[in-house]
Amino acid sequence: MLYALHGIPILFRSSDHRLVSRWQRQWASFAVDRLPSAAIPIVLHLAITPLPPPPETPPVSASPLVAYYRQGDHVVVYLPRWGRLDIDLARQTVTGHLTEACLNGHGVFEDMIIMALAPLLRRRGLYTLHAFAAAHDRRAVLLVGDIGAGKTTTGLALLMAGYRLCANDSPLLRAGVDGNVHIMAYPGLISLYPQSLHWFPALKERLAAIPSNHEESKIAFALEDVWPEAWAYEARPGAVFFPRVVAGLAASVIRPLDRFEALRRLVANAIEQWDTTTIPGHLQILRRLVENCPTYELDLAPDVERLPALITAAMAHTPAQEAL
Repeated sequence: MLYALHGIPILFRSSDHRLVSRWQRQWASFAVDRLPSAAIPIVLHLAITPLPPPPETPPVSASPLVAYYRQGDHVVVYLPRWGRLDIDLARQTVTGHLTEACLNGHGVFEDMIIMALAPLLRRRGLYTLHAFAAAHDRRAVLLVGDIGAGKTTTGLALLMAGYRLCANDSPLLRAGVDGNVHIMAYPGLISLYPQSLHWFPALKERLAAIPSNHEESKIAFALEDVWPEAWAYEARPGAVFFPRVVAGLAASVIRPLDRFEALRRLVANAIEQWDTTTIPGHLQILRRLVENCPTYELDLAPDVERLPALITAAMAHTPAQEAL
């Protein structure tokens, strides 16, 4: 199966129909009939248990969920429950052995794909950021924050108001020849808790017309299922928001955020410390991002219907901020 991600050709292979189906559902809008040049091959296998990590090789980065091992250009991403990814940085190849638990866990498959692709994309000038991104008039809103911060609810409010999706979880940043940062789309399913549909009755009605897909208490759907041709494949940065849900707040509030603090928070949601070669380029593009557009804190109240107007107005106004 052939795909193109902003000029980067990708060739996906797997003998397991479940992996094929999951990949096709996520990448449908990026499929192509032919590739212009040599592709990044991604070969995935379904395994009963994960392959073990490399023997006698200490991890270069480790947490309870994931560990990274590196020997020269060979990188292993090891997730004890979900599987193992082998990445060749020089040859630009990915081989993965994933478990059934990976397919059953909400969003795990998609997370593993971006883990595999991110170091290869960085070496081709595309840098990842953990955020929801939507665009209006070719200007993108970036919603950055941890799980539960309100990114998806805020993003859905923007889509319902006519914005187009750049990425549900991992927009890509590219430096343009003009010196500005460009926000590039990345494929992914949109997921939300069923109770979140309370805020979006029109969306609930649209989802009722398509086959349901429940994963661990969440609903996941492809953008094309609800909003055909609603992708924004490239946009200029309009504003960066750091949302958080504030209990007891009567009305949502937007406040300018110091660029230095914004950059610090972006680094925490973007930089992979193990990949030392690409850190300078990643830092440079994040710095350009906060220099190109205003940065805000967004305290969220239950007034979801007001968010598109508040955010659009904030994009139109650039507050005075100290330059980096």
